[in-house]
Amino acid sequence: MSTGASFVTVRGQAISLETQTESLLSRYSTFAQTTSSEQTGQEKKLDGQLENILQKRQGVIDQLTQICKDNASVSASKLSQLQRHKETLQQHWHNFQNIRSSIQQERNRLNLLFSVKNDIAQHNNNTVDDADEYIQNETRRIDQSHSIVDRLISQAWETRDQFSGQNTVLHNANNRILSTLQRVPGINQVIGKIGTRRRKNALILASITTVCILILFFTW
Repeated sequence: MSTGASFVTVRGQAISLETQTESLLSRYSTFAQTTSSEQTGQEKKLDGQLENILQKRQGVIDQLTQICKDNASVSASKLSQLQRHKETLQQHWHNFQNIRSSIQQERNRLNLLFSVKNDIAQHNNNTVDDADEYIQNETRRIDQSHSIVDRLISQAWETRDQFSGQNTVLHNANNRILSTLQRVPGINQVIGKIGTRRRKNALILASITTVCILILFFTW
């Protein structure tokens, strides 16, 4: 009878632990639906509690198994109960691992989405910065071009003023020469004779050149 009482006592512990496990699994499964990017303190605590209670149940089942081995006349119902506890433990381990895996997969997905969003945001920021830098560079280049054009225009006006001043100087010099020639008696006649003599020399030179060309043409 002591063996039977012992089996009943240990089995009562197994049933109590199974009930606690189901309650913890129910609470733990909610984290698979509302997963955060990082493991919260409550999630970590439940994860640890489930793992500990499942390991504890394995020890209880080992005790039940040993009781059955020590009692050669153990009933078939007790063996059947022991088998159901083993199957329930395996099922709870399976559910626990599935929930844990689902939570981790969802957390990985959230972290991946967060990383992609950060990359997109960083890319957009870089694009905006590049666009601003390009606009600033273009603005500087345009300002430099305007400055060069302004300098060229200024130089052109200075050159124009210089030409205008030189033209005035030449015009004044010409007027002074004409005025001087008019005041010197006989200078116009001298200049006229010099011009006539130059025209005569040019005519003579042209005649000689023509004669030489004709001689060369007819003698060849």
